Amino acid sequence: MKLTSLAFKNEGKVFLMLLMIGFISACQTTRPENHSCTLPSGFNVDDAFAMANSDLSHWECHYQFEQYMDKLLEIAASDPKEENKKHFSNFLAQARDNGVLSQLQARQYYRRYFTPDFVSLGTMHNNCSTTCRDQEKTIKQMKMELRDKHRGLLTVVNDNSVYAQADREFNHLLILIDATCLACR
Repeated sequence: MKLTSLAFKNEGKVFLMLLMIGFISACQTTRPENHSCTLPSGFNVDDAFAMANSDLSHWECHYQFEQYMDKLLEIAASDPKEENKKHFSNFLAQARDNGVLSQLQARQYYRRYFTPDFVSLGTMHNNCSTTCRDQEKTIKQMKMELRDKHRGLLTVVNDNSVYAQADREFNHLLILIDATCLACR
């Protein structure tokens, strides 16, 4: 009788230890698999945007937003058309919804590539303390933005008239900046 009682106690201890091991292992969290962030390739615009949106829905890929944007511009340039503006608008809205960009950043990206307005100046292009403090830097930023507009409006969308408007706006702003800075001296 003592032998069976002792065996029962040992089985109880073993059961209790197995139960504790089960609880301990259940408390350990399994790490989620890292998502593979792969830039789109090829020439299919719809597939490229779908792939980029899918990847950017994973936080691991957020830091590569600039590379995705650049690659999508490259792929969209293989089939320039007005519809590409809508693709980029949706892509930027999705990036905003995924927490990659703020509302303001998404709007600025779109305007930088697809509208004649210059976002690099903000609203301070006629202000002595902001624009004229480093006039060369301001003009350099505007030239870079004009190149982005060339890429977006001409290469990706094939919209000569809006790009011509952006070019006129650029030249108008150069004159305005020169006049403002001359008056500030």
